[in-house]
Amino acid sequence: MSDRTVFSMRAARGTLNALEEEARRYRVAPRTLAETILDEGIRMRRHPGVVFVDRAGGRVAVLAAHPRQAVWLIVLTVRGSRSHASAATQLSIDVSSVERALAYAAEYPDEIEAAIQANEEAFERAKRLYPSALTSGRRPRRAAAPR
Repeated sequence: MSDRTVFSMRAARGTLNALEEEARRYRVAPRTLAETILDEGIRMRRHPGVVFVDRAGGRVAVLAAHPRQAVWLIVLTVRGSRSHASAATQLSIDVSSVERALAYAAEYPDEIEAAIQANEEAFERAKRLYPSALTSGRRPRRAAAPR
């Protein structure tokens, strides 16, 4: 049995026109886009400072002040760090941003774990397909500057 239900609402004609336009742009049904927007809007209200962006793998929760910092990446960095402060330093963000991301992750753990798992699978696939492209963690030596 599905946990979905029908929800009816009134909206301004301009809002519905914009929804239909965006749905065409994303090639999804307007009702599907409306559900995504509603879900993300509630999440953003519950977690100020977290927004959603399109990435190659789909929509991702990121920090508004640091849109390159996905919440799942912050969680992964914290797991490998001694403290929230050291994770913040590694990511070049403030500790309150780390804590904001962790609060979001605590409420939506399945989403975060799925993103971490997808990243690990992509990395393993890349190692298998392009073994020479991945170094052992050492930086390549820079060529000497011409004299």
